[in-house]
Amino acid sequence: IIFFNENRQPKVEQVGGKALALMKMTGAGMPVPPGFTLTVDYFEPWIDTLRHSPEWTELTKPEGGEIGKAAKTLQGLCGNLQFTEHQKSELGNALKTLQETSHGNLYAVRSSSPEEDLEGASFAGGYETTLGVTVNLLESAIRHSFTSSFDERIFYYKKEQGFRLDQPRIAVIIQHQVNPESAGVAFSLNPLNNCYDEVVINANHGLGESVVSGESEPDLFVVDKVKSEIVET
Repeated sequence: IIFFNENRQPKVEQVGGKALALMKMTGAGMPVPPGFTLTVDYFEPWIDTLRHSPEWTELTKPEGGEIGKAAKTLQGLCGNLQFTEHQKSELGNALKTLQETSHGNLYAVRSSSPEEDLEGASFAGGYETTLGVTVNLLESAIRHSFTSSFDERIFYYKKEQGFRLDQPRIAVIIQHQVNPESAGVAFSLNPLNNCYDEVVINANHGLGESVVSGESEPDLFVVDKVKSEIVET
């Protein structure tokens, strides 16, 4: 388990791109809600259990095997995975530390796979996040994010992008949940016209989840970075 504010900088293979970015932002002094990452190694006991299931062999067949069927079965097995005593102890100690440094009892549980958010492969919308999680539901939310790495869509996307199917890797972020007045997504250049002098912000009231998922029609702001002016609303 690695906290956002630790001095050491882990490799992306350990924590995934999302968690690594949050650590870098925290180190740069940006106002990142505090949290920690359950690394890829944290889930090795679960991966090892799944490796011994018959369905795992379908992922190693040269022709791809019955990917859809294998994925559904493996996800079903994920639902029965139990935290080891070591996992529980590590998670409990980390939560205690986090609770001492932040206010509130709600958490965001977010996936951070080493294979997502890459330059050539985004896996956008593939892995699962759970917001507003209470302590008593934390283990369930962690399992939910882990299970999403065995989704049928993930395997087919991996196959298209040339990733090995029999090496699933996922880390999970536990982060203090903020109560936002508004939230959204900012692009450091205008994705509509490729203008490097413009920032584009999509936002709405409340949580940003509805913006990311496309559930709402967000407000739009186009900002001229050079003049520090809003040019379109």
